[in-house]
Amino acid sequence: MSIRTRSSSWSTRGATFVLLAGTGTNAYQCSTDTTLSSVALASKKGIAVDDSTLHWCTSQIPNIWPNAQGEVMSSIRLFKAWDELWSEAEREAAWSGLVTYVTGVNAKVMIGTQITCDETADNTAWEWTKTLLSRLQPKHVMGLGIGNELELLQYKDPSIVPAGCTDKIWKQGYLWTQFQRITSEFDGLGFSTVPVTSVFTGLGLAGDPFYEVPQAQVNTFLMQAIETYGTRFVFVFNFYPYFDPSMSLDAGTTDQCTAALKATSCFGTSCSVPQQTKQARMKMQQLTGSSNYLLWIGETGWSSDRADTLTTPVKTCTAWSSLNTFKSFYKSFLEWDLQVGDGYAAPDHVFWFTMRDSINFGENEYFGLVSSCDEPKCKIATSGYEAAYYTLLKTGAESCDATLLYDGWAQGREGCENKCSLTAGCVYYALWPHSHDNNYWCQLTATCGSTLSVSGYEVSIYTVTAPPAATTTTTAEPEADQVDGDGTEADSSSGSSSDSSSGSSSDSSSDSSSDSSSASSSGSTSGSTSDTTGDDEDEEIPINAAGPLQKLRIFAMAAVLAAFSLR
Repeated sequence: MSIRTRSSSWSTRGATFVLLAGTGTNAYQCSTDTTLSSVALASKKGIAVDDSTLHWCTSQIPNIWPNAQGEVMSSIRLFKAWDELWSEAEREAAWSGLVTYVTGVNAKVMIGTQITCDETADNTAWEWTKTLLSRLQPKHVMGLGIGNELELLQYKDPSIVPAGCTDKIWKQGYLWTQFQRITSEFDGLGFSTVPVTSVFTGLGLAGDPFYEVPQAQVNTFLMQAIETYGTRFVFVFNFYPYFDPSMSLDAGTTDQCTAALKATSCFGTSCSVPQQTKQARMKMQQLTGSSNYLLWIGETGWSSDRADTLTTPVKTCTAWSSLNTFKSFYKSFLEWDLQVGDGYAAPDHVFWFTMRDSINFGENEYFGLVSSCDEPKCKIATSGYEAAYYTLLKTGAESCDATLLYDGWAQGREGCENKCSLTAGCVYYALWPHSHDNNYWCQLTATCGSTLSVSGYEVSIYTVTAPPAATTTTTAEPEADQVDGDGTEADSSSGSSSDSSSGSSSDSSSDSSSDSSSASSSGSTSGSTSDTTGDDEDEEIPINAAGPLQKLRIFAMAAVLAAFSLR
């Protein structure tokens, strides 16, 4: 589960081991038996990085679009460089994994830095961002976001946004002062040609041309930015039809929302996101008198399971937050040609929110394409699909005497098992007894021809075996209550065999998405497998990506507790 607490920043928002041509690096891709579509205009689409992925598993940023046909995922959005609640000791590993992904696929990064009413915290966050920028270099940075969804601060609880804060940001000019200072320092680092922005939600469109009230002077800010930075300034909005308050239940029902789904869970020119994007283009031209400004969609996505933050009338509609609707929306996103209709220019870039499920100010949201760090399986897969299958080889006071691929804590048996599925060459995992807080010592090896004594502990050794039955790649078929990408009702009889996934992971994701209503690789490789017997032959068994694996329910924020030792 991705912890998207964002602290004072308020912007808190099966695995197949593949080798990408020309990258020279092993690339993470979640494992699945469901291929939805190819990716239209893949170079103009990216994924927003949730806090959990940034903090705990940057080595598991997917280089390939999940559930797609092999297209490289080559752009990401970072909401921050680091968080004050995270240990400095963990930062180097996180940044190294991030840089490895970026350089491996020659990716572009939209990077952010916070604006709050705590100037000291804001300056610290900016220093972290500058340090990370020095490692990324200008060729890998597509833009700098200074502040995220600040027009929503007026609606936050006083425990989060103290009294007088919005006055400081808007009336006293703190946002504009910080924006100019940070941009100047950004330029001094060699990024003077890189676009700059501050990100707003769909609420930002609710004005003439943009939103303007004393506690959220979006229009004033945009005019200042355009006058000062011209076309270097990029307009960025987060659009979330999932939270659209105008969506209602079908007349005479308490749990049906067919009409609402037709309007929102699609990307045809009559659908919600393209319509909002077209509206943004109209308002941009009204403000600037020009059609030459860049427009990015900073976040869009869908939640399955139902987000705790969903409060609109459709929350009682089961289909609204179903995995099938999530799948339909994501498939339409992949296929979207970015057209918005009526001759208006397409958005220049769009980001899916998000990589992994997350927590938004303590409430679960489920926008992730993968449920959590160390989860080998994509969220979209057929019911019962698992990334790999393991059986118990032996139990006793011994462990495998072989080179250790991993030697550390895991959250339960599933955590150790998933680490094996995500580790290239792993065939055996050894699990020590429970220690504390669901922590178990876990060792991964490629062989187990001989063993070592571990007196005083009963260790269970598991090994990869053949799946009970072969699985096939399928193309997801929308249910009758779903819609095609153009907003028309889907024909449930068309397409190939249906991937009848039921349910979804019980984690969540959405950086401030709930307010935006108007908002490594796997060791499992496909191929042959062989059963493992109970003897200790030094035999390497390849992992089959199509076998069963128990579903992971890891809380990604579980710390590595080095003070404890089992051995």
